[in-house]
This record gives sequence, C-alpha cells and structure tokens, in this order.
Amino acid sequence: MPAGGGGSNRRWYSFTAGGVCIVTSYIYSPATPTCINGFTLCAIYAIYATSSPSVISSRLCSYIAALLATGVPQPSGVGQKPYVYGKVL
Repeated sequence: MPAGGGGSNRRWYSFTAGGVCIVTSYIYSPATPTCINGFTLCAIYAIYATSSPSVISSRLCSYIAALLATGVPQPSGVGQKPYVYGKVL
C-alpha cells in the first residue's frame, strides 16, 4: 500500500457519496484504508488540500473507472503505486 507522497503531497481520501470525480465526494482519512479490492469505490490517494482533495484529475477518474470495471486497485501495472482502492459490500 502506498505510504508516502513520493515528492507530491498526497493523502488518502475516503469516498463518501455523490459523483466519483467530484472533490466534495471525498473526506480526508488520516489512516491508510483497509479496503483494497472490490467493485465499489472505497478510497483514493489524491493531492492533499484539506478535508477534500484539491483536484480529481482526468487520470485519477480513469483509474476510478478501471476499478469499477475490474474490482482491482488502480493503476494495476507491475511496479505501479495504486491510487484507487475498492471494497466489497
């Protein structure tokens, strides 16, 4: 699981409700999520602002779409850091 920002100031945000590519649909989480796999959006690793991320980029939206289709954390390539986690309801 990602732990650091790797030079960028990123933090985990839990999905609360609403549109998946809308910053107000997320709330800052001080802990790394325990969810990882599943077809329901759980959390994103996004650029930190305050209680909501500063932006949901088009790339992050693509990762969210791929998670919803596959149930696998995204991106899922070898050696890539996942920025989107899912959960099973």
